[in-house]
Amino acid sequence: MRSTTIKWKNLRHNGVAFPPKYEQNPTLQPIRIKNRWIKELDPLLEEMLMAWAKKIGTPYEIDPKFRENFLLSLRKAAQQEGWTEKFEDVTLDDIDFSQLREIADKEKLANKSEEERKQISAIRKKEREKLKEDFGKAEVLYPDKTEPESVEIGAYMVEPPGIFMGRGEHPLRGTWKRRVTSKDVELNLDEDAPRPKPMDGGEWKGFVHDHDGLWIARWKDELSDKLKYVWLAETSDLRQNKDKEKYFNAEELEIHIEKVLEKIGNGMRKRHNEKERDEKERKTATVAYLIYRTAMRVGDEKDEDEADTVGASTLRKGHVSILENRIDFDFLGKDSVPWKKPLYLDQNPGVEKDRDELFRKNLEEFMRGKESEEQIFPDITSARVNDFLKRTNPVKGLSVTAKMFRTFHATKAVSDYLFNESKIEASDPPHTKFYAAKEANLRAAIMCNHKRARPKTWEKGLQARKDREAQAIKKEPNYAKLKEDIDKRQSQLDKLRDKSEALKKSLQAKEDELSTLESDAVPTDEEKKKKYDKKYRELKNKIKKLKRRVKAKEPGILAKILETEANLEEAKKAPELGKKRYEEKREAARMERELYERVDDYALNTSLKNYIDPRVYRDWGKDVDYDWKKLYTGTLLKKFGWVDSSKRRRASKKRTTPREKSE
Repeated sequence: MRSTTIKWKNLRHNGVAFPPKYEQNPTLQPIRIKNRWIKELDPLLEEMLMAWAKKIGTPYEIDPKFRENFLLSLRKAAQQEGWTEKFEDVTLDDIDFSQLREIADKEKLANKSEEERKQISAIRKKEREKLKEDFGKAEVLYPDKTEPESVEIGAYMVEPPGIFMGRGEHPLRGTWKRRVTSKDVELNLDEDAPRPKPMDGGEWKGFVHDHDGLWIARWKDELSDKLKYVWLAETSDLRQNKDKEKYFNAEELEIHIEKVLEKIGNGMRKRHNEKERDEKERKTATVAYLIYRTAMRVGDEKDEDEADTVGASTLRKGHVSILENRIDFDFLGKDSVPWKKPLYLDQNPGVEKDRDELFRKNLEEFMRGKESEEQIFPDITSARVNDFLKRTNPVKGLSVTAKMFRTFHATKAVSDYLFNESKIEASDPPHTKFYAAKEANLRAAIMCNHKRARPKTWEKGLQARKDREAQAIKKEPNYAKLKEDIDKRQSQLDKLRDKSEALKKSLQAKEDELSTLESDAVPTDEEKKKKYDKKYRELKNKIKKLKRRVKAKEPGILAKILETEANLEEAKKAPELGKKRYEEKREAARMERELYERVDDYALNTSLKNYIDPRVYRDWGKDVDYDWKKLYTGTLLKKFGWVDSSKRRRASKKRTTPREKSE
């Protein structure tokens, strides 16, 4: 049920921005379409053909469904603009795109000179700043405040027109998304707010006063027939409170999961009274357990024109294969993303094995006698599943939903790996901590089946990482050269010590000579006495000069000795330190390459942004002396601004050190 809590008293803003209108290219010459030359295209048709020209050379160009849908959109637009005859029976192969492709290539920023790129970037930056100034803020008065606050708006620009790309095997991929105008858009404002004028010069579709909504504007997307929204930014207090609530609820579910599973298990068991209700209850509980075990979406929320996508409640017999110790699933999930993975049944004696066995038996029973295209759980809707989960009522104030399990599972996957499997210690190098965190992120993405199309540049990216790994392997320290450096510094030190010793010996020799002279009897012969006195004075003067010399030079020599000793110690450590750094860099390069290969077609950011409780990364970071904020972009850190002041009630398991394991 939707909340009726008033989120704000006053909400005021300037509406939303619209993409600039398409400007026809004045240099465009007549285009040949099915052996006819078209002098001047209709603006909409030129815009569509230019968009297709940009897809030439990509996999989309040869996708039959993509081509078919675009061509249907093109013909529909031609009919709408009064060009039906010129595009009737025309195929994409009948259109000469060479000139359009040439224009598209010239418009690419990468193909312009550095000076042009700078100019264009400066103009775009100025335009973005102006749009942000006009549309990037809302004035919100919260129910518990007396003064309104300025709050950022998320994506305040409505989607531009273009070719719908879709995901996976979406049946509408290639269809043209028409331009959204002010007449399509409703604004959410307070009752007394000034009505902003649309920037496109039209009139808004209407005004809504949804005090429980966190949205600014909405319009209906013609392709999906669903409403699309512009929201307050994720950094706003309202959005952050909603975000916190999601993670707190998943945390409560983790604390009380056994109570929930006990009631799901009871629901899966067969009873003998009120047979019809029990049968639906048992099917609903079986769906709920399937969602718990797989993090699968509930399933009946797709539109009629969407791909043949299913979920837990709408699985058909052909989507499931029950084997001895596992159950295989193979179907298209949300956004036509393939869900093709096994569920391994628990083989360890205990309550989990009993529940898995009960689930398996129910699934076999509900599939028995059905054709491949028949649903396993007919009449079991998402509303029924969520109502059943709500009735598990594990703790006051927590209404369990099917979606909650995805946050629960993503967070648990990360927590289990970091605290129980990764074996990372505070003394480990930073790169091992970073890749452990990424591996945990990947575990969550796999659990939630956050798939994506492999990026076009994936192979190039992989090769770059292989090259970096090869370079890292080649850069092994030159141990012979390091040994030479040690010998060289030792020689320098020996020379300095010899020099210091020579000065001291020279002084000592003269002092010894003077001492001998002084111990001898002073000659009585006047001539000999003169020689004695002369020698005495000379020795005294020499000793005085030598002392001054030693005093002047000894500190400098001593300082050089100390410096050379320190350098020698560094040189002696260099081979071991060089080897350690070499191994760390080689390991970091290997980890980067292996992670890139493993991530492949998984979208890590989806779970990182929406499903993994960031407090788990924070707590682990404290434990292993790693800054958890390095895992998030600046935008996400703003979204998770509440994390530093929030504790997890579900304390993560104490990490077991290797020493504790051995004991």
